[in-house]
Amino acid sequence: MILIINGPLGIGKTSVAWALNERLQPSVMLDGDYIGAVAPFEIYDAARVTYLYKTLAHLVGYHQREGGYRNFVLNYVFETAESLAELVALLKPLDAEVRVFRLTCAVEEMERRISLRGRTSSEDEVAWELARCRELATIQDTAAQRGFLGIVVESTTLDVEQTADAILQTIARQQG
Repeated sequence: MILIINGPLGIGKTSVAWALNERLQPSVMLDGDYIGAVAPFEIYDAARVTYLYKTLAHLVGYHQREGGYRNFVLNYVFETAESLAELVALLKPLDAEVRVFRLTCAVEEMERRISLRGRTSSEDEVAWELARCRELATIQDTAAQRGFLGIVVESTTLDVEQTADAILQTIARQQG
């Protein structure tokens, strides 16, 4: 099974992906932000995004062939249904069971989570992340009205473990 975790910056995609990775052992977690960290970096560079998606699919295939892994958790920000569909199309030949979840939460909670992370080193970086999380939440909400960005998991009142459990419970209901 391949799980894709989508959501805006600061919502907790990486933390939830790690929690799912622990629950689905043996499994591999692939973080799109880290795998796609190239320099120079342009947010809206279609060639870079396609390169990232092909890299993710290559890594999934490699881990399947060489390591025997069958469970994967990928996390990234998908702003359009078309972008998400591009990655899913690359992954489907590797595993027919590709499931996509989109984390949502109140903007105030995302801002709180960003402030607690401590990953940024300056007030300017924090301000940029806060503005970007709000922008991405709006972009994703709008895009989700036009196409599929994942099964929504509302995480405002959930911690990381509860969010991972909610995703696995949704999968169990769908399977059974």
